[in-house]
Amino acid sequence: MTILTSSASFTIGDAVTETEQLTISVLPAIGAAAGKGRLVHPTLGTYDYARAPDQWTNMDGDAIIAPTWASTRTLGGAANTLWKGNIRDVEVVERWNADGGLSMTVDQLRMLVAHWSNPPDPAVSRVRWYPSYVNANGYEVALVSLTSGGGDGIALNHVIFNEAGYVNFDVELRLRILGKL
Repeated sequence: MTILTSSASFTIGDAVTETEQLTISVLPAIGAAAGKGRLVHPTLGTYDYARAPDQWTNMDGDAIIAPTWASTRTLGGAANTLWKGNIRDVEVVERWNADGGLSMTVDQLRMLVAHWSNPPDPAVSRVRWYPSYVNANGYEVALVSLTSGGGDGIALNHVIFNEAGYVNFDVELRLRILGKL
């Protein structure tokens, strides 16, 4: 097999050497999923989920942090900027679906309501969240929204749960990540 090679040197011009620098995030190895999820409230204590969520967004081996995009109009068109996002911009959604008829126990929903409706002062302490159904990490979070019964509020009545103590409708919990533990 013949190999052809060629090389040459030539001067393009005297230019200042420029250096480009780029920060690349290398995702960590995913910790083994070994649970159903956990919330640790500073006054209510620890709650281990009775059932893991069926769906979740913005979470995998770690929080999925979207880049930040900004655009402004200029005389010549627009100036666009894109930079690395921040973990405090991440909102995670946990969703328990009632596709099969039951999303979770009424007791689990009541515990989520208790954690959501009693927010601690974030300057003093924060709720800790461990999504152990997907990774082994822990986060400080603010519980920003909880819905059940298909509306914007929380329905806790005989229509949404059955005699066996299960919720018949979807439940959705939104958490804002404040920091990583």
